[in-house]
Amino acid sequence: MNSERFEPLSSASPEFWMEQLKEGKEEALAHLMTRFERPVFSFLHKKLRGEIGVVQELTQEVFLKCLQNCHRFESGRPVAAWLFTLAANTATDHLRKRGRELQTPETFDLPDPIQVSPWDQIDQHRKLDSLRASLEELTHRQRAMVVAYYINERPIRNIAEDFGCAEGTVKATLFQSLVKLRKSLGYSHEPQT
Repeated sequence: MNSERFEPLSSASPEFWMEQLKEGKEEALAHLMTRFERPVFSFLHKKLRGEIGVVQELTQEVFLKCLQNCHRFESGRPVAAWLFTLAANTATDHLRKRGRELQTPETFDLPDPIQVSPWDQIDQHRKLDSLRASLEELTHRQRAMVVAYYINERPIRNIAEDFGCAEGTVKATLFQSLVKLRKSLGYSHEPQT
């Protein structure tokens, strides 16, 4: 029997598989992927804060770089350290590239669903001005109850306690106030059927 080291292929070290890869045996990459694909994926997932699809692509890119640059791997160095350096560089390149990318021209014309158009802003200002003017037409007590209930969202029970009156009085006052506001704003006070 010769004195060469013999180890079952399934338990061979990553360094053994890297040497095989450097010798041109591309099937060695599958063994390295079996050992390191999950840890590299987890590392990239944490570094990029999610983005599963992107992380999967970048994980594959790391092993492609491993295959393309295996001749640069220095024997005696831990394979894990080299692979994680490749992963860190891949993530950094991705973040740098994403930071430089501009929106495609088609997206410039799309309205921002959150931003209000200037015309809508003018319309909103007019409506608010009308509402303020209508609120001024209410009595002090009506205005205070409307603000307490509809703006400050205070329960009717609490408003009744604040004004020292019955809950029914608060409800009646709110109803009368709304009828008055609807008329003032030009809405019919009759419910639509």
